[in-house]
Amino acid sequence: MFRRAFFSLLCLATGGCSIYPLPEDTTGFASEEIATIIRCQTRDAIREEIIANIAAAKSPFVYQRMTKDELIETLRARPEYFRSLNWNYFVKELRDPFLFYKDTSISYDFTIDSTEVNGNGIDLTLLKTFSSGTDKIGVTAKNDRTREVKRHFRVYDSFDSLARLSTEGMCDIVPKQINAIYPAAGLLKIRSLVHSFLVQNQLGNLAGENNEYTTAQMTDTITFTTKFTGNFDPSTQLNPVAGKFVPSNLAVNLDNSRQDMHTIIILIRLPPNKSGLPRFDEIGRISLAPKEASKAAASAALDRQRDFNTQDALVRLGTGIGRFP
Repeated sequence: MFRRAFFSLLCLATGGCSIYPLPEDTTGFASEEIATIIRCQTRDAIREEIIANIAAAKSPFVYQRMTKDELIETLRARPEYFRSLNWNYFVKELRDPFLFYKDTSISYDFTIDSTEVNGNGIDLTLLKTFSSGTDKIGVTAKNDRTREVKRHFRVYDSFDSLARLSTEGMCDIVPKQINAIYPAAGLLKIRSLVHSFLVQNQLGNLAGENNEYTTAQMTDTITFTTKFTGNFDPSTQLNPVAGKFVPSNLAVNLDNSRQDMHTIIILIRLPPNKSGLPRFDEIGRISLAPKEASKAAASAALDRQRDFNTQDALVRLGTGIGRFP
């Protein structure tokens, strides 16, 4: 992590590194890998909630003659065992909530915006002295370059497709620690969102949009901005020479910056009904039929959340302008 930060500073100080700025230049992860990191952390959060519910069960046997301690130990030691679970085989106190929440959708909206600015210039002053005065010629040359790549895409999962169907190998790239410089490429507190959604829906009358109280939803909008700036401004001065133009002052300006902004919207939403739900294959990929209704609903909800974020930003901007004397 720190090696990449040093490399970024070196690039900026020497005039920039990327003509097509992408997140892998700085974070070490491509955009699809950042999405996988977020999805895998969401999967782990759902699995932890499942284990917590198993641990709280009152029944002595919870799954096919397995005690809760035996099942928890198996799931901890062999996470791939999640793929063999069948929600219908749990005892009733666990089967009912597991079946109720298995089709809960988790939708992600990713905007990865990378901008690199390179400003290179030279200031040269030619000075010629005479007995009666001086002549001076100033020469300035500057080259400013800005490159920006904004990548936007969406991903759709469900509790069941993540917790039970996703393969273990999918998450091999997930870091084991936080990333203080590029947080989207490290561990995040996604379990807080998953846990809050479940608790609020069970106990807090969690509602949907407007007057909709049958479809609960909760959204986190996460924005990470990291900017590196590198400036290199050497200059030199020479004494004037009588009768000749000489470069009395020479200054070189290298002003460069790299900004990476990662905006991630995570929407957890109960399905409005059981019709039109997407189908997932054996490794958690969306099948072709019939997914349109549920995906369209989730997509529309993400659109509304993006609009809300825009309106909120405008309100905060207006408030800031109003406070300006």
